[in-house]
Amino acid sequence: MLRQTKVAVSFLLVAFLSIMEGAPDAFAGSKLPDPVKAGVAEQLFRLDCGRSLANDESVWTPGENAGHSIEFSSTCWLIKHGSEWLLWDTGVPEVAFNDPKGWSTLPKLIVYHLDKTLTDQLAEIGLKPGDINRVAISHTHGDHIGNVSLFANSTILMQRAEYSWIHSPNGSNDNVNQLMALARKLLGTPKNLQLIDGDSDVFGDGSVILVSTPGHTPGSQSLLVHLKNSGFIILSGDVVHLEANFERSIVPSLNTNNAESIASMEKVRQLIATYKAKLFINHDKQQSDKLKLLPAFYD
Repeated sequence: MLRQTKVAVSFLLVAFLSIMEGAPDAFAGSKLPDPVKAGVAEQLFRLDCGRSLANDESVWTPGENAGHSIEFSSTCWLIKHGSEWLLWDTGVPEVAFNDPKGWSTLPKLIVYHLDKTLTDQLAEIGLKPGDINRVAISHTHGDHIGNVSLFANSTILMQRAEYSWIHSPNGSNDNVNQLMALARKLLGTPKNLQLIDGDSDVFGDGSVILVSTPGHTPGSQSLLVHLKNSGFIILSGDVVHLEANFERSIVPSLNTNNAESIASMEKVRQLIATYKAKLFINHDKQQSDKLKLLPAFYD
């Protein structure tokens, strides 16, 4: 019995030492950063990229709230990294600015309004669209890529799966087919297009990571940003629309893949736990209204 105990203790000690020795390299084979060694971006700005009113909340909460209207926010984010600028999503097209009729991706369901243009908000901090080095796209729905054409000289970062999807044949859902057609029109043919496969470290220092979170669309992605004082922040894209959806793993009916949607929500939960990260939910107006707005910023 004593010998067995000694063997067991020795085994546990060897295992513990192996884990400790391997700990610094636990993230070495991953494109996700070591939370201790990750670099930092200097500033993170929230831009008001539109608001919308949908006439049937149950599209986003299947089985609940049928026929109830709901307001959503549309948020873009601007990141300063050294001398470079990265824009996350481009929002509702500027043609909607102050138009009382609004603009829509699916007119029978949702109408978007724009109170501030993206161009004017960039100007508040002395920038023009030509100053933006990179534009990262969470996915290709029109309220997220409405102003891509303003950034003709920027490198456009999107998942290869997303690009392939919008250029694929139509499926059985007419609403989804409309969204794909609009995406092709708004995206056009970017001069500098960088297609990403899975998670990707944008600046190579762990400060800004594109995180593959498919399900809402086949190539949806989120963004993990590391700041010196604010720590890690996850910009949701449309991996989730409402905090209650995230808490209960509710998948909107317009999502292209239910299983992938749930898996992506779980991936975000794991990121929150690993990085002690805050989750900023793009369309959750109740949350967005409480966040800092440009020219204020997170650092």
